[in-house]
Amino acid sequence: MTCSTTMAAPRTAAPTTGAAGGRPVHAVPVPVPVHVHVHVRLRDGGSVLLRPLVGGEVAVLETVFEGLSTRSRRQRFLVPMPRLPSGHRRALADVDGHRHVAWVALVDGVPVGICRYLTTAPDAGELAFEVVDAHQGRGIASALVDAVTTVARARGITWMEATVEPGNLASEAVLARVGIELFLSDGLLEGRGELRPAPSTTLVNPHAVLALAGQGASSSSTAAATSSS
Repeated sequence: MTCSTTMAAPRTAAPTTGAAGGRPVHAVPVPVPVHVHVHVRLRDGGSVLLRPLVGGEVAVLETVFEGLSTRSRRQRFLVPMPRLPSGHRRALADVDGHRHVAWVALVDGVPVGICRYLTTAPDAGELAFEVVDAHQGRGIASALVDAVTTVARARGITWMEATVEPGNLASEAVLARVGIELFLSDGLLEGRGELRPAPSTTLVNPHAVLALAGQGASSSSTAAATSSS
């Protein structure tokens, strides 16, 4: 399940793709520079930990990228991408918690998904997310999007836009939950919508998310923030 941004993958960018049945996820835990998480209990009974991505966490980006099939990589970056180019890597790791906000999902200490937004105007941002193939269909993308849009609303973002490959029905559904309506344009689905309030079905505690987002911005605390449904 993936959704693209033009910031992370310009349509003229170097190749990036994956394919169903692509390389398996290397289940090697990545060192985490912060020790705070929001705990989410998934509908299938499993759980995932969410936290802000820290600027420069390239290892997290690469772990998630390796877990995407060829098809998932194309859906995320809109062009074939067998490897993550250095320019994309720098742009994706350049998060500051304000202009560029990104959160990572971890299962058993291993990064399995990322969601981000990049501000395009004082009240608008562009949304993107990806979840490794081995954990797609569990609701992780929805949890990540709910966390990131919670932060966006608190930062004054009222409009969100996104770009999706036609046929990516799972991502379309996730975007619709937060108010993004997509239309076909030049062979891609593009859309912009006013952010809706957090869905009543969300499994993410917004208070825990905002507490953790504030801690990450100030780097003043390492206390855990947890929630479960």
